Amino acid sequence: MASLRAVGYMILRGSTFAERPGRIHMKSSCLHAVGIAMASLGLIAAAAPGVCAQAPTDSAPPVVRHELSGDTFTYQVGAKDSSDSIAAKFGEPQLTMLPDGSEPQAGSMLAIDNRHIAPADVDQGVVVNIPQRMLFLFRDGHLAAAWPVTVGRPDWPTPQGAYKVASLTQNPTWHVPPAIRAEMEDDGIPTSKEVAPGPHNPLGKNWIGLDHGGIGIHGTNHPDAIYLFGSHGCIRLTPDAVGKLFHMVGHHEPVDIVYEPVALAVLPDGRIFVESDPDPYEEGHANIESLHAAARAAGVENQIDWQRASRALVMVEGIARRVDRGQDTESASAAPAAQSQ
Repeated sequence: MASLRAVGYMILRGSTFAERPGRIHMKSSCLHAVGIAMASLGLIAAAAPGVCAQAPTDSAPPVVRHELSGDTFTYQVGAKDSSDSIAAKFGEPQLTMLPDGSEPQAGSMLAIDNRHIAPADVDQGVVVNIPQRMLFLFRDGHLAAAWPVTVGRPDWPTPQGAYKVASLTQNPTWHVPPAIRAEMEDDGIPTSKEVAPGPHNPLGKNWIGLDHGGIGIHGTNHPDAIYLFGSHGCIRLTPDAVGKLFHMVGHHEPVDIVYEPVALAVLPDGRIFVESDPDPYEEGHANIESLHAAARAAGVENQIDWQRASRALVMVEGIARRVDRGQDTESASAAPAAQSQ
């Protein structure tokens, strides 16, 4: 039974993980609501660059990507489903699925759109994009799989950088770092120095350790606590997802953790997508000028409907939206490169 000293990078337990991430959900929801208000008032830019509802920043233009994960489909809501559990399962923000903030009704059919722009073009390895709350696995230069994740809180961020898988452990023991024990005590949560494998272990059944100060990719004993900005820096997946990933990676597997709130994708079939995600660490959110610059560099600036692109940018919906010209409605005619399940 392996032990892990995941110093300072583990998840919150009990009610704590619901409390602090809730503030981040509110921030993301507010961004979405502001976008809706701007759209209704006609404040979203038309075709001309330089007019943008998103507050301008000095962030660099997004790198043009070439693959999507996810798809559009309908899902029958189960008796135990909630907006949180469906978001955790598929990786679509609650307010994008249910703009009125309601909860889905059991037995109803819910339209799901969990398309995301893969934030890298790598041959082999794992890429985690913090603002997307998504993990992408690449094989032979193409996207092989993608899953929603929980990443670090703004006050305890997931470290960015290029790492490698250093350990693969099943049924890990959690050695609770002192800083997390102190926080739990402040919140009135019973603590201990370690948590044995089992249903009360917040690491779940699989630990993929990285070569960086105790940070890792792991499961959870709270499957609905996914697709949040709510960990102590680690990357958390559903039990099913981490079980699959555990058997798809090996020692020394590259793991890149990046921070790209805005992405632009030009697919091989000519379709063009923009994805706008929250900026939880306040590192800068690309504006319409930088999106123009990226499209210009890729030679597709004149192929984009810039009113649609501006709307996608400012709404911060957290999914990829099609923005190329000559299209009246969203289309799912082409199969994506990888699914989130």
